[in-house]
Amino acid sequence: MDQAAVDQWLDDFLERLQTLFGPRLAFVAHHGSWARGEARPDSDIDAFVIVDRIDDRDLGDYRDLLASMPYTAEHQVSTFFGSASELRQWPRHEQSQCWFGRRVLQGRLEDLVDPPTPRDYLEDVRLKAAANLHIARHYLLHPHDLAAVIRRPPYPFKECCYALQSWMLLTEGKYCATKADLLAALPDPQDRELVQVVMDWHSLQTDREARPQYYLELLERWCRAMLQRVSLQKPPNQDR
Repeated sequence: MDQAAVDQWLDDFLERLQTLFGPRLAFVAHHGSWARGEARPDSDIDAFVIVDRIDDRDLGDYRDLLASMPYTAEHQVSTFFGSASELRQWPRHEQSQCWFGRRVLQGRLEDLVDPPTPRDYLEDVRLKAAANLHIARHYLLHPHDLAAVIRRPPYPFKECCYALQSWMLLTEGKYCATKADLLAALPDPQDRELVQVVMDWHSLQTDREARPQYYLELLERWCRAMLQRVSLQKPPNQDR
């Protein structure tokens, strides 16, 4: 898949959404690696779809729409489908990917929900670091085939990259859309090493399988250090 194919898919997807939901369609955006300009040929197409409400029939109709689209059978499509009221209940610290690094196809998100605040960015960093610290320590402290563990997709490492995006929004007021942008902006060597590992994940496969403990220890050290930084960070006084 290439960018032209992704753009054509999105045009077709939006047209079908408009036909299915009409004026009920409140917001549609394209996010993820293709939207950020750092996709691999096998990367998913990611989309964010908000309608006025969702009932059982809507779920079935939306599932049928997705099934009718190309690439869906190859598991190359990942969408968030929600209602406006559900979005307002969704924790704001998890909403950064809805506001940044996306391409809006229809609607205005700000008409539906307030944007994340510095407090939300701090909470996002804290929760992602805490969750992935637990994951790293679990594998390091309990018997596991670490080579098999580190062979899996790099979700904990990617989560930490997202945390670093929130950290940059919090501390520098800037959004680093791509991992290359993060790498150029981050002064801390440990931050940079973690981002570089995610960037080179596929080419590092042989080394990851030979030294799985090294990579899990890197993840553990980064999460531990980030939680320490969070504890020292002065809580934001203002929401915006």
